[in-house]
Amino acid sequence: MIGFVPMAKYYRVDPDFSKGQQISAVRIEDVEAAVVRSSNVGIFHDSIEEGTARERVLRILRGFRLGEAIPPVQISAGRGAHRFKLVHGAHRFYCSLAAGFTHVPAIKGFDYDSLDQ
Repeated sequence: MIGFVPMAKYYRVDPDFSKGQQISAVRIEDVEAAVVRSSNVGIFHDSIEEGTARERVLRILRGFRLGEAIPPVQISAGRGAHRFKLVHGAHRFYCSLAAGFTHVPAIKGFDYDSLDQ
């Protein structure tokens, strides 16, 4: 990502992933990024479906650089100091932060407890 400078507040989003739900630009600093996972699963973990954590991060960063459409993150109402809580999309969220974006495209209203873990 040497020399990469974001040309927008957030990465180009894939609207097809929203399935009709509204996508909003949310300030990264307003999102609590502590994703709850099982004790034996880290934030950046390998996935049979999506490959290793390294491959996923590289794919996201490459997408940023090439302006490819990437799915939005999923958030719910936050508590305390943060307006929102990250529910799904830790790789996209942290890559956005590292790449210098100030916002992240998000679908609001998810309840983590209702999602399959």
